Amino acid sequence: MVRTIRFLLPVLILTAVFGIKPANTQTASFKNFNSFLDVVPGVDFFASNRQVIAPYEEATAEAIAKLRNLLGDDLPKGAIFISSNLTQKDSVYEQGILKQGYDWVLVFTTPEVRMEEQMDRLRSQLGDNIPEEMQQRMSNMSRDNMPRDMAPNVPSTLGRDIAFAVTQTLTNDEYFVYRSSRLEDVSKTLLQDWLDIGISVYVSGDRSPVTYLRENMDLSFPIEDVVYMSRPFVGSSSSSSGRGGPGGGGGFPGGGGEGFPAGGGGFPGGGDFDIAALIGAMGEGGRGGQQGAAAKNKPQGGQQGAAAKGKPQGQGTPKSKPEGQQRAMPKDEQDRMLFDGQAIAFFDYFLEKFGVEKMRELINFSNGGKESWDFIVHPDVLGSDFEKIEAEWIAWLNKQPLAETKPKTRGNF
Repeated sequence: MVRTIRFLLPVLILTAVFGIKPANTQTASFKNFNSFLDVVPGVDFFASNRQVIAPYEEATAEAIAKLRNLLGDDLPKGAIFISSNLTQKDSVYEQGILKQGYDWVLVFTTPEVRMEEQMDRLRSQLGDNIPEEMQQRMSNMSRDNMPRDMAPNVPSTLGRDIAFAVTQTLTNDEYFVYRSSRLEDVSKTLLQDWLDIGISVYVSGDRSPVTYLRENMDLSFPIEDVVYMSRPFVGSSSSSSGRGGPGGGGGFPGGGGEGFPAGGGGFPGGGDFDIAALIGAMGEGGRGGQQGAAAKNKPQGGQQGAAAKGKPQGQGTPKSKPEGQQRAMPKDEQDRMLFDGQAIAFFDYFLEKFGVEKMRELINFSNGGKESWDFIVHPDVLGSDFEKIEAEWIAWLNKQPLAETKPKTRGNF
């Protein structure tokens, strides 16, 4: 016993004085980055210095707290990388990060890095003689796209991205392959699509699609179909990717990393602004986003809810538009916006009516491979009278204050 104490005493002293760690507790480290561990419990940051991550801390802590409230305390471990220069950005290898024991990773770049990338792209087209007017326009685009209520380096999608990352890893088994470039692909979780969107907005707080829904209720889907259907597909475009991380956006309007129309991520979300608008006929086509939200082996457009339950077909089609009224956006983007607004509003309605505990039960029920509608229509919940459910939900929705409409910059959601 005495010999054991004599042996351990020097080890304990060295550990206390010099911070030497036992061999079985390794700290993840990555070339070109400094580690800032458990700044937010359950999330490690990697950046040049603490000042870079400071703007992210409050938003991350708020997102994790909301997710714990909704999904429980045992959340998957995550890492957030913030690149302050191109060397850091180019050194990030997502799969290598995951092998260090993380379940999910988000990668962002500072506005300075994104500006540097854009300047490099311009030089590849124009050489070193970039007109002063064009440089000034780029600077203005960067400044104008930044939300006024957000710290300069924080992407507008941070809370939503954390929610998608946590939900994807929490609801999948060991064979799941995580990819941050497809965070917005709600088909990757075992939850039904309306729950994915509801959870992400519960965390991020942006309910602007509900405003669009309120202004276009005559075009909305029956709420029963929203609960069943896959999120309407929006094809990729030639716009630039909205994500600062690998792989680009998720096939949403504008081809970027944002979930709602008004375009891809832009500067706030970590992506590019539209360089094609600057060099016009010189042929810069943009990268385009990856195709997003594939259906979960279900028919698109909400039809399968009716088919599965023996109800009349066609309920997944939005109500007819008044004759002579012009569409403000392409049909696929409009359907996506309506679906998102209804998913968010119905999630909020259910949460307000029954509370967090019942919402947890619903999420766990749906995660077990069951249809969420079967839970909703239980006699102890909303009952089986579809017309009554929809009428009460619409009455509740009409009493809610409209969310402030955000400027249509490339960064909404």
